[in-house]
Amino acid sequence: MLAAHGWSADMIGWLAALNTAGSVAFLMAGTPLIYRLGSIRSLQAGMAVGVIGALMLTLPLDLAALAGSFLMGLCYGPSVSGGGDILQRLSPPQHRNLIFSIKQAGVPLGGVLAGLGLPFAAASLGWQGAIFAVALLPVLTILVVQPMRERLDVNRDRTHRLSAATFLSLSNLTRPLAVLGKAPGLTAVGLAGCFMALGQGAWFAFLVTYAAIELHFPLPLAGALFAAMQTVSIGGRMLLGFVSDRMVPGLTVLRLCCLASATTTGVLALSGPHWPVWSLFLLAATAGIAVSSWNGVQNAEMARRAPPGMIAETMAGGTILIFVGYIVGPPLFGAVALISGGMGTAFLLNAAATLLALIPLAWLGIRKSA
Repeated sequence: MLAAHGWSADMIGWLAALNTAGSVAFLMAGTPLIYRLGSIRSLQAGMAVGVIGALMLTLPLDLAALAGSFLMGLCYGPSVSGGGDILQRLSPPQHRNLIFSIKQAGVPLGGVLAGLGLPFAAASLGWQGAIFAVALLPVLTILVVQPMRERLDVNRDRTHRLSAATFLSLSNLTRPLAVLGKAPGLTAVGLAGCFMALGQGAWFAFLVTYAAIELHFPLPLAGALFAAMQTVSIGGRMLLGFVSDRMVPGLTVLRLCCLASATTTGVLALSGPHWPVWSLFLLAATAGIAVSSWNGVQNAEMARRAPPGMIAETMAGGTILIFVGYIVGPPLFGAVALISGGMGTAFLLNAAATLLALIPLAWLGIRKSA
């Protein structure tokens, strides 16, 4: 797409940021949709919007690509509030961290399929054809979950009115963040997620480009590097969920992940084309746990602390803070890479920013001791 549109690499940062901005827009304003339609129907509606956004990427207009990225972000939004609502209602408390982590493992699973499949699909179908193929997946998912709809959306409020005024009212827009102040520790856990998302967002948005441009990997090999990270993350998220349920408290797991994420990102910043290919795949696999596996534990911590009856708003508010990291991180990363003439400096600064997560996590530990 860079070649077809004549874009520079920093355009990736803007596309990634707009994608996340779309998710934040839903998380801020979309809670009434969850109440009115139910969680399953909201997920289906989100995926339909995502299909439209994906298809817009095939149009020969920069504005269409930017708008499409925003719509695909809207697609992801319901999976946070709606998905969190379903899991909090149905999962046994003693296994909740693991179950939330299994849900979050779906994200890197998609990354694996993309990293392994899209380069080859683009080679055989063209990059536009690859996007059309990908757009079929959410369509199939919409159909597969339909039989569950009536049973899981039985508590939806059919009297809840939906209008532009409802979505855009100040009380609705501020509710997801306001609820974070209604229970101890919610804001601190959310802020920790925000800073850790700075590191994760840089890996997700720039790893393939970094491998292709600065490490001189062929595109399929660069995609395989991304897939390696995401493959390990599938098991890593479930592993950390199990560990935080059975062995080590969730907050301790998050602190260890913060340190490991910053270290791994710092090592990536020092890498170069002279490094053996196996060492870079080992580093990507390490990042699958260190950088990319904390989300389920963080989500479960947010859900555990949520005020009664406000799980959807709590999950939305916590995820908004995470997505602030995703929105701010990639454009800043791209700007630093552009100014410094390479991505190494950007990754070093990104590692330092990730360490900021230790501040709210340390405050939680001090508060608990007090």
